[in-house]
Amino acid sequence: MKVLIKITIPFFLLIFFASILTTTPYLLLSKGHYASHEDVYFDHDYAVDRIIGYLNYRYDDLEFGLNETDNSVIMRDIEISHMVDVKNLYTTLRVAALISLIIGITLSFVVYKKDKKSLYNTYKRMYVGPMMFVIFLGVSFMINFNGAFTVFHKLFFTNDDWLLYSTDVLILLLPLNFWMVSGIIILVLFSLSLGLIHFINEKLFKKKAL
Repeated sequence: MKVLIKITIPFFLLIFFASILTTTPYLLLSKGHYASHEDVYFDHDYAVDRIIGYLNYRYDDLEFGLNETDNSVIMRDIEISHMVDVKNLYTTLRVAALISLIIGITLSFVVYKKDKKSLYNTYKRMYVGPMMFVIFLGVSFMINFNGAFTVFHKLFFTNDDWLLYSTDVLILLLPLNFWMVSGIIILVLFSLSLGLIHFINEKLFKKKAL
């Protein structure tokens, strides 16, 4: 149970912070901060709304035009195909994260009832494995972000639909630097959350456990 707690809670936190990437406010905050945004020839905000809306089941497809009144389709078939794969992966990870949270909280409650000290020690050392993971990813990003980005796609996708042109809608909106910055933000937030859990555990549960 203690091992499962150490896995499920950090996994939920990681996916939770990664889900920031699929919110309209986050994408709109990045507007104009990347060189590729200067080449956007369509309504930026409208495209963001359609793409994020598709990932979050507000829209059924990605067949949208330059703006709300345009009936053309500005995304190539391969972009749409890739986004179908992204949506499936994203949905799977969100469901897995929710299940992980339920398992983690349930097991924490069970262990707390049986042995408060054991639960305290579980949360006290919870950060060790995840922080090794963060360091590994951080070093990989710094050494060769392009390589790490490629490995990620090869691991999670079974085709090459993610290899897009620099003029494609997805690349103009979400260039490589966007993913680099987003990756750093996720790792920082993830690390801070682990630190906060450790702090709360020491302040609130140490006296009860010892």
